[in-house]
Amino acid sequence: MHLLMKHTFFILIFLSVLPLCHAQRLPSWMNELPTPGNGTYMYVRESGLGPTLTEAYNQALLRVMQSTANRLGRPFDAKAVDFALTHSSEYQSVSRQYNIPINKVEQYDEQLSDGTYRVWILCQVAVSAIVQPQWDPLRREGEASNWTALAKSAFLPGLGQMGKGYVAEGVLTLTGELLFVGGGIYSYLSAQQKLQKMNADGISYAEWNTARSDYSTFQTLSYISWGGAALLYAFNLYRSFSMQPRWTSGLALVPSMIPSHFSLSPSLSLTFIF
Repeated sequence: MHLLMKHTFFILIFLSVLPLCHAQRLPSWMNELPTPGNGTYMYVRESGLGPTLTEAYNQALLRVMQSTANRLGRPFDAKAVDFALTHSSEYQSVSRQYNIPINKVEQYDEQLSDGTYRVWILCQVAVSAIVQPQWDPLRREGEASNWTALAKSAFLPGLGQMGKGYVAEGVLTLTGELLFVGGGIYSYLSAQQKLQKMNADGISYAEWNTARSDYSTFQTLSYISWGGAALLYAFNLYRSFSMQPRWTSGLALVPSMIPSHFSLSPSLSLTFIF
């Protein structure tokens, strides 16, 4: 029964820690702009503030369009663009109307303590007014296809999650699987040992009865362990296939830039990314 309590305790700890694997964090482009895939465009990061997410988002877009138009030497009517965005016009349509080649790639938003919103956007913008930009998809570090991640996790539970950037979840999954399998093997061997003792010559009835009780306990623990291993393995396959790739993960001491409304302030941070 002591081993059963240990298994139950581990399961509770595992289930309580697993949600931490989904903790949000700043995308890597908030610290460092990605490298363009070709020379026809560059990455631009801007932010906007507003009482609603939509207004903050429109302000960030307006800044991207204005800075790009100024750099390309094109006329830009900020009031007209702001009016178009405010009245639910698609930013692609506005960009084409003013002939400003931009491609919004990513977005990060947050609600501030005063109830207002800040939205950061990452855009690809043309580097030249005479060259048509060729947009490339944003490449995430550690990105892996769903089928590749599934194959990895089928071979070694948790490996697919690690490949997609969920290091903590992958480690927990692998640890849990090893503990379940180890508990199953230990319980099975212990049950066989008790069975041999039951069949031994010259054993008293009291010893046989004790061995029989222990045999039943270890058999039950074996079933629980193998069942837990099977369930965790199936969940591991589902997670590795269905989860979206994340940015780089791990323990890192890196220089970073803390976002503020007007600029980015340099800092040094030690971060463990789940």
